[in-house]
Amino acid sequence: MNSTTNSNPNTPLLLGCHISAAGGLAKALERAQAVGINTMQIHPSPPQRWNTKPFSVGIEREFLAARDGSCLKKVFFHGIYLINLANPDQSKRHLAELSLSHDLELADRIGGEGVIFHVGSLKDEPDETVGYQRAADSIVAALERAGGSAPLLLEVSAGSGKIIGSRFSELVSIYERAGRHSRIRFALDTQHLWASGYDLANDLSGLLYEIESTVGLNAIGAIHLNDSRSALGSHVDRHEDLGKGTIGWDTLTNVVTHPKLRHIPFILETPSLKTDEGVASEMAQLRKMAGCS
Repeated sequence: MNSTTNSNPNTPLLLGCHISAAGGLAKALERAQAVGINTMQIHPSPPQRWNTKPFSVGIEREFLAARDGSCLKKVFFHGIYLINLANPDQSKRHLAELSLSHDLELADRIGGEGVIFHVGSLKDEPDETVGYQRAADSIVAALERAGGSAPLLLEVSAGSGKIIGSRFSELVSIYERAGRHSRIRFALDTQHLWASGYDLANDLSGLLYEIESTVGLNAIGAIHLNDSRSALGSHVDRHEDLGKGTIGWDTLTNVVTHPKLRHIPFILETPSLKTDEGVASEMAQLRKMAGCS
């Protein structure tokens, strides 16, 4: 992948958050417009259930009509929580592949930026090389089943148990095993990185070097910006509102304003997003961090 980045300080920042899709795609867009965000992430289907059927024909029409003239520039889907592409159970992997492929198909239909998801866990597979190859094969299968051009974004994890992706190198290994497929991208998460032991406060440059020397920063499709309730290196996945956790305001501000990262969409997944008031408050904090009105 091309490692060049767009660090033009005049480029508008892509700032947003996870938005509820209750009521459908158009309703999610309405909520996004109410808080003035140009980037949103949604669950296109209930995240606790397998998505075994394609989305209905025409489900996207109202959304596309409403999107014309809106300020929305980027839309990401987040995959369901049941996915484990390293699972030895072939039937469960098949369900995961179906879920991903249906999300990818709908992402293409709405002009979305792809599907962010967690690869899974090695809890049932003691041989990590077998698990990584299994995950790579399933990723390619989901992409081929869906067709189109929307990418899958492999997200870093906090690393509890035997979860895959606590080290960026694990995701790169899967990418390599998938033949460096052109529709594979990556998603960072500040809380997950912190919990996994990446010291964003004192060694952000080390993380950036690791990315630049392997896949290039243009391979990073999105960054989940979250503070952390858990300590550095704790491997505990607990998000916190901006500036209220162990990562802190200054470190998160350095991430948002870093010239090498300003071309990447930032998406909040903080606890306060559960209410409309919380969304407005957290987005105000994010804009303040980014230095924009």
